[in-house]
Order: sequence, then C-alpha cells, then structure tokens
Amino acid sequence: MGMVRLAVVITCALALGACSDGGDSGGPRAEPGPACPSDLEQLSSQVFQSSCVDAGCHGSGDRAGGLDLETSALELELFGRESALCGGETRIIAGDGDGSLLVMKLRGTACGARMPIDGTVADATVDCISAWIDQLDPSSACETCGGDACIDLRTDAQNCGTCNQVCPSTATCVDGACTCPGGLDECGSGCTDLSSDPANCGACGAGCGDLFCLAGECSADCGALANCSGACIDNMTDSRNCGTCGADCGPGASCVAGMCQCGSETVSFAGDVQPIFNASCASAGCHDGGPGRPGPMGGKSSLDLTDGSSFASLLNATTNCGPVVVPGDPEGSLLIGKLTGLALCTGSQMPKGDPPLADNLIDTIATWICQGAEDN
Repeated sequence: MGMVRLAVVITCALALGACSDGGDSGGPRAEPGPACPSDLEQLSSQVFQSSCVDAGCHGSGDRAGGLDLETSALELELFGRESALCGGETRIIAGDGDGSLLVMKLRGTACGARMPIDGTVADATVDCISAWIDQLDPSSACETCGGDACIDLRTDAQNCGTCNQVCPSTATCVDGACTCPGGLDECGSGCTDLSSDPANCGACGAGCGDLFCLAGECSADCGALANCSGACIDNMTDSRNCGTCGADCGPGASCVAGMCQCGSETVSFAGDVQPIFNASCASAGCHDGGPGRPGPMGGKSSLDLTDGSSFASLLNATTNCGPVVVPGDPEGSLLIGKLTGLALCTGSQMPKGDPPLADNLIDTIATWICQGAEDN
C-alpha cells in the first residue's frame, strides 16, 4: 500500500468533499462524482496539476513552503519529509495521521493558513485521510533504509545507490554513485588525489612506503614539486596549498600562479546567483519576503531572496549570528555556512527540508562573494 492509495484518498477528498463507502445513508442518493485516479501519473494530472501547480502554489517553479507537487517522486516529497515551515513538522508520518502536517493543515490546526487556501475540506474527508495514514506501514510507501523518512538513493550521501552505502565526507551522491570533487578519486572512506597520495599512488591501496608519489608513480623525491606532508604538490595550482604548503584558498577561490584568485570568470549576481535563489530559496513560505516567519538564519528580520529584493536583503540583513554576506569573505559569510552546513550557528542547513545545494552551486555563490558581492 503506497502512494496509489494516497492518490485515491486525497482525490476523493478534493473531488467529492468526503470519502464514502457508497452505502445508503437513508437520504437521497448523490450522483456519482468524478472517478478517483488510480496511480501517481493520474494524481498529478487530475488533481495536483490543476489545483496546486497551475494555481501557482506547489509547482516545481513555485514550491510554496518548499513543497513540489509537480515532481514525479511524490512519495519523497510527502512521506517522512520535514516541512520548511511550521517548526519542521513532518508532512506525512506513516502510522500517525493526527501528527502529520498534511492533516493538521487541512484541519487548520497547524501554523499559517488552513489548506487549501481557496476552500476547506470536509471534516469527514480529513478524518478519512488521517485514518488511512494511521494504518500505513512506512516500508510500503517508499525506501526508508530502516528509518522514518523516505530515502532518495540517487542523491543521499548516507545511502548512495543502496542503503547504508556512505560516501566520503567530501563526496556527493550523484545518480546513485559517490562523486568526489575536483577530479579526486574515492579510496575507501575518503577522496584522494592518486597523482600525489603516497598511500594511494596511481591506484587505491598502492602505497609507496617511505617514497613519495610523483605523477602517480612512486619516486625518491618530488622533483620540481613541493613536499607537503609527504605528498608532491604543485604550489602554483593547488588551492589547498597555494604558494606554500597549507595555504588553503577557501571556498569560491582557486590557485593561479601560486596566488589565490576569486574564480577564473566573473560571476553575475543577476545571471548566475539569483537563479539559484529562485529555484531553491525564494518559494512562497520560505525566503519570499512575506510576513509572519522567523528571521533569517537566527536573525530578527525577514530575508527576502526574491528577484529584485535579494541583493539589498543579503547585504543589509541583521542576524544574531553575524553578517549574512561579507563582500570578499565567503568563509566569514553566514550564507555559505548555512548552505554547506559547516557553520550553522543555529537552526538547520539550508535549503530547509530539501537536499543540500550541489557543490558547484554553492561554489558559484561563494565565488560571487569572493569577487566582492557586487550587484552585477
């Protein structure tokens, strides 16, 4: 029993006003209502598309409250998924209808407006949905890997491709495979450079003993390269050892001719950064500038990341955790700490309730900040 049954329950609720077993209640028999969809494709086209997506609420481009009902993976959006609002309540908790945010929003007992905005669902219908959730088995709805939430094996770094397949700390899960950044290779529990790592020289596990690893082969010395803790490093190009061993250029910067530089190409705020905010941050109920939500990342004022307002909001926001953006200093900018999850100060990693941004998108934002955070 999974999302197909959910399709039936919710569609009956929206189309008929209440779920019924069709029995005779003693009164006039109502005319049959529209047929309920029997699979996710029909649910999307007959209910969510017209009532939520086309209405400009929960489409992939709008994602009010971070909820996308246009996606083909609805179970990942609903089951065990933390909401971006209302203190992070779970949208649907299998086995607990009354504790599920979906039911609370339909009843009007959760934070914010009662759903749907333009009408209400009959109490009998809400009770029907709640009772259906009560008897749900989490394992029947989606892959949970033994937990409460649905797991996307294509992107979850703790369950990449299969349950409990953990990616190295610096790697991401892309299409079910661990992917190391910057051309590095995965060896055991870490990402490494096979051209310079004396413990994995040319291939994982190929150690050099007391020798160095030079261009993927064991060598008695590093030649023209620098010896950085036993690894042969080109200080002219290595962003973690730029100019000298241990000199890390930090996020958004690269090493060029032994000097840290803020990217090889200029990053445009309007053309490169704002589209990231539009897709992941500025949906209704999140950082859209609306009233009634907590301040940005531990602050007291609303962080508006919508087009036309985001630049001023980022540069002028007041928070309890320091500046949101410090021009020229990505590591000192709270925005980068919240996106990477490495310097949260308070709260959770952003985007809340969604998978973290891809490394290349965070690097784009960091490079923009490194280049001075201009309104370009």
